[in-house]
Amino acid sequence: MKRLMFCEEKVRLLDAYVTTTDRQAEAVKSLSDVAKDNRTAFREALAHAEQTRQEAEEARLAVHLHSRTHRC
Repeated sequence: MKRLMFCEEKVRLLDAYVTTTDRQAEAVKSLSDVAKDNRTAFREALAHAEQTRQEAEEARLAVHLHSRTHRC
């Protein structure tokens, strides 16, 4: 029977990815709320949503690259 070994770095990277995607989802949800208030608030929320999207993409890429190089 083969024992499964978990790569701590991959687990850390996956946790970071989950965190960033959760933040992205919250930022996107807030867009509909601020759209009612004013254009400036909406533009700021949209910029924040785009930033969180980029962070989530970077986190996803980090997981992918780690898996390829570390083969885990």
